[in-house]
Amino acid sequence: MLFRAPENKFTGKSDNMRAPGPKFNMAFHLAIRSPKESLIMLQSLEQKYGDVAGFRFGPFDVTFVANPDYIEQVLLNRETYIKINEPTGLRYLLGNGLLTNEGDFWLKQRRLIQPIFHKQRLEFFSSMIADATGEMLAEWEKKQGRTTDIFSEMNSLTLDVVNRTLFSTNIKGESEKISNAITNILKAFRRRAQFLRVPLWLPVPNHLRIRYYRQVLYETIEKIIGSRKLLTDQPNDLLTMLMEVEDADTRERMTEQQLRDEVLTIFIAGHETTANALTFAIYLLSKHPEAKAKLQQEADEVLKDGKISFEQLGKLEYTTMVAKEAMRLYPPAWIMPRQVAQEDSIGGYQVKKGDMVIVSPFVMHKSSRFWENPDTFRPERFQPEHMRGKPRYAYFPFGGGARLCVGNNFAMMELQIILAKIYRQYDLQVPDNFTIDLFPSVTLRPDSRVPVKVIKRNL
Repeated sequence: MLFRAPENKFTGKSDNMRAPGPKFNMAFHLAIRSPKESLIMLQSLEQKYGDVAGFRFGPFDVTFVANPDYIEQVLLNRETYIKINEPTGLRYLLGNGLLTNEGDFWLKQRRLIQPIFHKQRLEFFSSMIADATGEMLAEWEKKQGRTTDIFSEMNSLTLDVVNRTLFSTNIKGESEKISNAITNILKAFRRRAQFLRVPLWLPVPNHLRIRYYRQVLYETIEKIIGSRKLLTDQPNDLLTMLMEVEDADTRERMTEQQLRDEVLTIFIAGHETTANALTFAIYLLSKHPEAKAKLQQEADEVLKDGKISFEQLGKLEYTTMVAKEAMRLYPPAWIMPRQVAQEDSIGGYQVKKGDMVIVSPFVMHKSSRFWENPDTFRPERFQPEHMRGKPRYAYFPFGGGARLCVGNNFAMMELQIILAKIYRQYDLQVPDNFTIDLFPSVTLRPDSRVPVKVIKRNL
């Protein structure tokens, strides 16, 4: 039986009806001029229309879905609801990587990459994450009692983790070049999102900046791959695994372009999104000292000597709940648009080929229909007894279905290790009058620096 939200007025309609929603074209809504308003706009659709809302956006009919079972329908039926082939968006940056491609090619790449993130591989990478975190904490000795931007710190740390796990440590300069290019491209896309979009081929300064840094990205990654192929003794890292993985049926390996696109996808997914999640978690812990005290107590008990092993991760129960609650309130993947490839109906409402369908973890995670006091930070809500009976797609920070994030276990492991090691040694304090501001772009990220005072704990 499909889940029915309380007081839902909009189910059981004829399949030939369009979903109810705003009558005006949403392309002229404030959200198109101010990306921050897009979060409020989507939340208001869920609050006013319930499970399904329809609206016009420019030339497109859009259906916004806010029912867990209908979201499952969208995310599981990947042949009906496909990634939007928008040549001036993520695909322009990532090429044909796992995050953006579709169909048989996507399935082939998924089968190639999935084994790289199996448990045995994660155990090997856990020590790299712990080492990178330990070196950052040693540097914090110089910042004792001072205020630093934790968003910048977490970006530097996750960059170091990606550098170690994807490229090994001997090409740090090239890795930083990639990170700098990605940062500049995202800034340029951010500026582009604030105005009426014109074709990227038009040679305006912002577009020239995007094209320049994309070329830097491609050339740098291709140089790294080319140099790696010349080595006789290959490092044990993700790049080597990507280069050596073979199709089980054809024994084919990835082409250089496929390698480049997948390396770039992993770099961004493992760097940008994790840094965002860590920043939000640290901000929330600073605003909730009782939760921070519980996490520190757990870190003290599990990391008695300051070290952590892969086997100990299962003992970090409260730390895991903190990470999940931070991603509930601030999911880095805040929106998941799809294009309708063949006619279907959602909740009794028609969707036509070529329409757009939107699901939003941000909206579902903050819906009062599925969460008690949804705006309150309460990690305990993720205790098994509290989650029992919760609809599967009331919480989906890593997506779902066949397109569930291939690195979700790696990301959770990284969050656990970094948070536990940080709070084992330090107490981080955000100024009382500081409130984090959000910017929903490719990911949901802080809109500016997040000041944190670094205080060494007396152990």
